[in-house]
Amino acid sequence: METRVLQYFLKIAELGNITKAAAELHITQPTLSRQLQNLEEAVGTPLFKREKRQMILTSAGVLYQQRVQQILADIDKLNRDMQQCIALTRSVSAVLSRLVLNF
Repeated sequence: METRVLQYFLKIAELGNITKAAAELHITQPTLSRQLQNLEEAVGTPLFKREKRQMILTSAGVLYQQRVQQILADIDKLNRDMQQCIALTRSVSAVLSRLVLNF
């Protein structure tokens, strides 16, 4: 599953309206609806209760929202940690290169 789809889910949950979510995400409403339908099929249960112009999280949707928020936060932290690791590795390599050149 792509993180993009998880972000779509969170935006729909945040706004409670698929049309508004699509506008904020800069995608078409049918595309977003299809992505949500595919997501619900993949998890095997409805994540939203659909009412007139409003999307309300089901109990499964609330649980999914909590887990998705944590997963995306973990991915963001992982990416930051990796960037720090890369920067540190480059710094160490630069220092070692200078030391070797001085000998």
